[in-house]
Formats: sequence, C-alpha cells, structure tokens
Amino acid sequence: MRPFLAALALLTALPVRGVFSQEEMRRGVGFFPLVGYLLGGVLALASLLPLPPGLEGALLLALWLGLTGFLHLDGLLDSADALLGAKPRERRLAILKDPHLGAFAFGVGGLYLLLKWQALAPPPSPLFLLLLPGFARFLVLPFLNLYPLAREGMAALVRGGPLLPSLILALPLPLLFPLPTLLAVLAAFAVARLALSRLGGLTGDVLGAMIALAELGGLLGYALWKALGG
Repeated sequence: MRPFLAALALLTALPVRGVFSQEEMRRGVGFFPLVGYLLGGVLALASLLPLPPGLEGALLLALWLGLTGFLHLDGLLDSADALLGAKPRERRLAILKDPHLGAFAFGVGGLYLLLKWQALAPPPSPLFLLLLPGFARFLVLPFLNLYPLAREGMAALVRGGPLLPSLILALPLPLLFPLPTLLAVLAAFAVARLALSRLGGLTGDVLGAMIALAELGGLLGYALWKALGG
C-alpha cells in the first residue's frame, strides 16, 4: 500500500500523508499507470457532463492540470527554456533550476494549452480519457531506465523500479487505440532524444515534459483517428 501512496504523492496534488523511503518510491513505479487511471477516471466522468464543447474542454483541461498540481506542465515549461535555443550544457542545466520563465516557455506553454483544449472540445470517448493518463505515466519508465540521467534528483529516486507491473497495467491503450498510442510514443521519444543530445540525459523536468507531450500526442492522435473514420 505504501508504494502506491508514494506514487500518488509523486504524481498528483492529492493530500497524501507520510514520508516515503527511497525504496518505497522506487517500488511505487509499478503503480504509475494506476495513478494515471485514477486521474483518467475523473476526466472520464467529467466528460459525461452536458456542457457546451468549449466549456467541456476547458473543464477537462483544468481538472487535468489541477489534479497533477501543474507538475508536468511545469516540467514542460522548464524543459522548453532549457532545451530550445543555442546554449552551453551548463547553462541549460542551470535554467532547469531557475523558477523564472523565458520566451520558449511562454511560446511552448501557450501552444500546448491551446492544442490540448481544442483536442478536448468536444471530448474524446470516456474510455480513451480513462486510459491515456495511465499509459503516459508508464511510457516514461523505459526511457528512465535506458537513458542516462543529466543530474541526480527526483528521477534518480524512481529509476530501476519494476517495469513489468506497469507494462501490464498500461497495455489496454495500445491494444484499443494504436494510432494515438503511436503518436504518444513518438512525442515522448522526441523529448527524450532532445534531452539526451543537449543535456546528456534525463531530469525530472524532462520526464514531466515527456508525460505532458505524450498526453497531447495521444489526444491529437485520437482526433486524427476519428477523422479517418476510427
């Protein structure tokens, strides 16, 4: 139970009490998709409300960001400032620790929010909304175990956690929605490769950016899949 609570504390803004050991946080990796499914369950229920599409999309976006404490959006903004543009590696790493936002963060963040809102209005099927957050939280784990870390931090605390339970929990999305899954994987892969080339490895902020863009890629893939008659 404590590894699950550790995963919940790490990935959401829910009030989880207690201090968790590094081993409990590492074992909590096996529950990452389950935490995503809890988030997706709230989104799926909210998508059933009889609201105009634009308002429905805004509500879903607010819930998506709020329940995660804006954690992954923060990672996306910090990563945008650090990874984009011409800078030495040391400066990129320093930017990841800087709470101020630059032009890249505002540009990428604005486009991200606009695209995600549009992809949620009208909302995808409740089943897809349930499954996507769980898969996105599994998706970062293979990269975390295979790629080096650019520095020690939160990512190091969960590195090496059990992948098999996460993989089993994450399987429904690729089985039921292959095209959105493919675009989610490509989005996460692109961020990971960019971080590898410009930072020398991954950080907690980069993992947050990978989750954020994997979710956006999945939503855009769903819209494309529906447009193609899926």
